[in-house]
Amino acid sequence: MLPKSTTKVKRTSIREQVYFQIQEWIISGELKPGDKLKDQQLAEAMGTSRTPIREALLRLEEEGMVQTKANSWTQVAPVDVHQAHRLYPVIWTLEKLAVSFAQTNIKPEHIRQLETINEELERALEQENALDAQQCDARFHQVIIDLSANEELIGVLYGLKNKLRRYEVAYFNGFSGAEQSVEEHKAIIAALKEKNWTAAAENIEANWKNSFRRRFAASETDGIRKSNPPEHE
Repeated sequence: MLPKSTTKVKRTSIREQVYFQIQEWIISGELKPGDKLKDQQLAEAMGTSRTPIREALLRLEEEGMVQTKANSWTQVAPVDVHQAHRLYPVIWTLEKLAVSFAQTNIKPEHIRQLETINEELERALEQENALDAQQCDARFHQVIIDLSANEELIGVLYGLKNKLRRYEVAYFNGFSGAEQSVEEHKAIIAALKEKNWTAAAENIEANWKNSFRRRFAASETDGIRKSNPPEHE
């Protein structure tokens, strides 16, 4: 039998911690698109060697959060609007499927959990805390996804949503209409209470489609403002 190696477990833990920390900085906006990422600087800031930093940056590059130019620079990638266009339809289709798997597992305590999270979302929006709002929204949907008890589906959705998180934080960051997600969540909860699984699935799809539409309407309006700045009096 091979001996246990606490050293290897520790190294894996450090790699994961470094990866998740840099990822969170990018998603939250602390590291902004175009910011240069220097492995030595990051290693010093995080109190680790350059190896886990380089591994984390490679993983983040594969996820589209980091860009690298060979022998030149590594930087935070811009938010890819086209990727969001591709991801939204796939996500709402898979979440509808999650409802069908979750039917037999949803209990009254899960309904109460959804209600509590939705109240937290409402408070985060009132406080204009975009990161908390995004996290509450993600937690709300994750309750239903986890209740599907389908590991493959859970894993696929986790990977897809991870790519969308930066975009979702921007969505909740002061864009008009984001608060409507709270009402759409209430419609999902009502359908689940009534055990109307078809309506629940349709309301989940509507929630994603509406947030998608609101987000892109806000982006287009913002783009018009930027391209046509107000004239000075």
